[in-house]
Amino acid sequence: MRILVVEDDPIQAQAVSNALSSLSHTLTIVDDGERAVRCLRSEPIDAVVLDWHLPRMSGIEVLNWIRARTNVKYGVLFLTSRVHEVDVVRALDAGADDYMVKPFRAEELAARVKALLRRVARTAVHDAPIRAGDYVLDPLERSVTLRGSKIELTTKEFQLVLALFGNLGKILSRDLLAMTAWGRELSVESRSLDTHIYRIRQKLKLSPENGLRLSSIYTLGYRLDLVKVGVESEPCM
Repeated sequence: MRILVVEDDPIQAQAVSNALSSLSHTLTIVDDGERAVRCLRSEPIDAVVLDWHLPRMSGIEVLNWIRARTNVKYGVLFLTSRVHEVDVVRALDAGADDYMVKPFRAEELAARVKALLRRVARTAVHDAPIRAGDYVLDPLERSVTLRGSKIELTTKEFQLVLALFGNLGKILSRDLLAMTAWGRELSVESRSLDTHIYRIRQKLKLSPENGLRLSSIYTLGYRLDLVKVGVESEPCM
């Protein structure tokens, strides 16, 4: 899975990187809030470790942007030197999932981020049907229809489709999709995810004519896009 670390102190950033290296996840480190937002717009991020005091855009401002404007519900852990209860409450009220105070213990940070990633992988199921292109996905009925015709899917196929439909236009990392359907990460050699994605493409007849395009983003993951016939959409890369 992919973790974004937003920290402007190089020493602290290295300490966080060292602490999380045992998790064997991909780390991206940026040193200001605006760069964090640009990264979140373009890359498949699963969790964010966020400092409060940042150049150009504070951690709270980044968190507000995440919760107000993005499709994916990233897991966010605040890692900051602010120790007052009012700051903890403010961060949690703004949508942070967890809060740690510097200096931190490496083992505790790794454990908290691991727990955060587990929560992220359990993609939230919304009750309301999702309408996209000519498709309707009903989470409660666990069904997908194309122009009224029901499409039969296995349990894992439906879990993957639900994650993709719930995050239209966003790249979902391979690790996040694997955690969603299998409850664990798959080995690099495994082709199970690709096989399931191939079957989903075939069963759903995903094409611009039906209003959706499923793209493989090299080394990153998959993205499901709304497509209007006759109109080319630009990838958000």
